[in-house]
Amino acid sequence: MYSIKTLNKISAKGTGLFGKNYAIGDAIDNPNAILVRSAQVDTDSFSGDLLAVARAGAGVNNITIDKASAKGVCVFNTPGANANAVAELVFTTLGVALRNIHKSLKWIEELHGKEDKEISELVEKNKSQFTGGELAGKTIGVIGLGKIGVLVANGAIGRGMNVIAYEPYPSFGNMHMLSNTVKVVQSLEEIIAAADFLTVHVPFMPATKGLLNETNLAGFKGAHLLNFARNGIVSEAGIAAFLAKDKHNAYITDFPSKADLANEQVISFPHLGASTEEAEENCAIMAVEQLKDYLDFGIVRNSVNLPSLESRPSASTKNRIVVINNDVPNMIALISKVFGDAGVNISSFKNESNGKIGYNLVDIDIAAGQGLIDSLKKIEHIIRVRVIEF
Repeated sequence: MYSIKTLNKISAKGTGLFGKNYAIGDAIDNPNAILVRSAQVDTDSFSGDLLAVARAGAGVNNITIDKASAKGVCVFNTPGANANAVAELVFTTLGVALRNIHKSLKWIEELHGKEDKEISELVEKNKSQFTGGELAGKTIGVIGLGKIGVLVANGAIGRGMNVIAYEPYPSFGNMHMLSNTVKVVQSLEEIIAAADFLTVHVPFMPATKGLLNETNLAGFKGAHLLNFARNGIVSEAGIAAFLAKDKHNAYITDFPSKADLANEQVISFPHLGASTEEAEENCAIMAVEQLKDYLDFGIVRNSVNLPSLESRPSASTKNRIVVINNDVPNMIALISKVFGDAGVNISSFKNESNGKIGYNLVDIDIAAGQGLIDSLKKIEHIIRVRVIEF
């Protein structure tokens, strides 16, 4: 029986996938796993029973990844599950800004209580102040070609736009889905200089903090900058300088701040990127499926701190021993030696590394004795050992 703690409301479409071997709820004290959306998770505040944290969404800056890695706690996310919701919102909000919808709605409130004839006259007299532009024929720069960025780029092509994109670490799977009419460039400066609209879709991490800033945004000739990725990717100084350059410039963001709310050129939304029923269901389903595979079989898929390893046990497997270690030389040999010294035959040994952590699935056709497990734990650089019984 595994216990799962929920820290946010998780769609029943996902939680309903847990079977009778799982206890799930927000009142569980010592969980084996955590399901979370936006709540902060300090993995050190939970007991040693914690095996995994599954984030129903893409960003994991609300989870203490380094602490989790140090204790062998696997952290999952759900890349792509909310991609369509975010991509659609990009075009919705860009349309709002480009057509001055937000300004027109604010103005139309002034007509409340007036008669139809006066309303009609005022509309005809004032509508010209809200004249906007169209997307077709313009160039949009897409920074980041993950699942969301690819959908944005392809969606822009479908709207008759020219698309230029930048991705320093391309994924074959994502690039394979990208329209061949998208121009992919090799430098951030090139995309900034060419775009009429600029939208960023990269994860927030040390390497992307201030990715768009006062220096490189000085070369942006467009009037609309969009951020539906994370706060901090666009620096506050960069936003301020961009907006001060022209009163018609607009910053469209899903992450409002005090400075943003004080500036009429900023169009802020309350983190609506993944706030659709469909996205929440997709994220919950994906998170639960990954979590079940990890707890039941040791399978790692879409982890942000452990290497991926998908291998199901054979019908004859009695125990699967999961061994997590620091990635240093000779670990496979040391682990294998423990089994050999104990006279235990290994029926399958799978290993993967991400350069920091080694992840091993060792299958045996008998029950693992406590002495074997204790010997594995005594190996230097071993982080965690657990046994999955079948």
